[in-house]
Amino acid sequence: MNESDDQFVERATELRHLALTEPMEVDPDDVGAILSNPVASHPAHGAAIVALLNVARVRDDVGATFVDDLGRLLGRPSLETALVLRCLRQLATNDPKAVLVLRDEIVDHVSTKPTDVTQAATGCCVELVATAPGEFVDLVPTLSTLLDTENDQIRANAVYVLSGVAHEYPEEVKPVVPQLIDGVTDRDHAYQANALSALGAVVSAYPAIGTSATETLAEIAGSGAPTNVRANAVGLLGDIATEHPADVRDHVPVLVSCLHTDDEYLSGNAAAALLHVAVDDSEATEVAIPALVELLDDPSPVVRRNACKALGHLEATVALEQLRSMADSDPDEGVRSIAAWATTRVT
Repeated sequence: MNESDDQFVERATELRHLALTEPMEVDPDDVGAILSNPVASHPAHGAAIVALLNVARVRDDVGATFVDDLGRLLGRPSLETALVLRCLRQLATNDPKAVLVLRDEIVDHVSTKPTDVTQAATGCCVELVATAPGEFVDLVPTLSTLLDTENDQIRANAVYVLSGVAHEYPEEVKPVVPQLIDGVTDRDHAYQANALSALGAVVSAYPAIGTSATETLAEIAGSGAPTNVRANAVGLLGDIATEHPADVRDHVPVLVSCLHTDDEYLSGNAAAALLHVAVDDSEATEVAIPALVELLDDPSPVVRRNACKALGHLEATVALEQLRSMADSDPDEGVRSIAAWATTRVT
């Protein structure tokens, strides 16, 4: 190592230490000068990447400037590939479009082996999938394999990316549904929520595919799981009920219990699911009328709309006066319109 290399390593090491303690004091241009310099050795580049990673964690203006340099360094045998990928992920949180230009290089490091490199590469995909879900469709088979790995972080990354793809391309994730159904009972609630999200995207397009999971979904809805997890499960039951209400009919009591909550997503989804069952079998959902009437005073317009729809299909005369009042004076135009419709059904 010549004197020039020594100087680069020394400066990069100083920047790394400063970034770990006072990241806002680091001048990103100083880091960039080392990363872009072909004379700098791999220890200098490695220290500079660590510095950049820590600076990007606290500054949201650090992104595109460094992508080309990191792309050039990615995969060099003299550098830790996982470290470069972790730095790219951090840059992607600030500027995903800039990092997306390295999509092919990043995906090349996603394998079915549960390594640090796979974990870092799938982490990059997590930050990029919302920007361009179509760019990750071809990764679905590999991601489905990773759902069975024992590495919890890789599994979490894989199911998150699958969820992102499923919302735009549900047909591409359809083959993974059995694994997603298994995942909705996962002990990790974050993984569970993402599995439900991915499954929900597919089921909304293909309701029949979720009929085998109604019992499991009802158990989650009535469990002590976090509210967002329960809301996702109830939303899935509602999607299934749009075309297969008979498969959800037995779970009306659980759906009614979900109406008694301050969470607008959980109560709104429950009202919507009951609505779809009521269209097919109003008698089975009559038990929900008192709770639905209470929801007419909910602060959320979405919840009020769903409650009005359900009460209209149930021809709930007990709600007639309140529905008339809402049709005249509810602050939300959509609620007023649906309440007016509901009064014609009730009368």
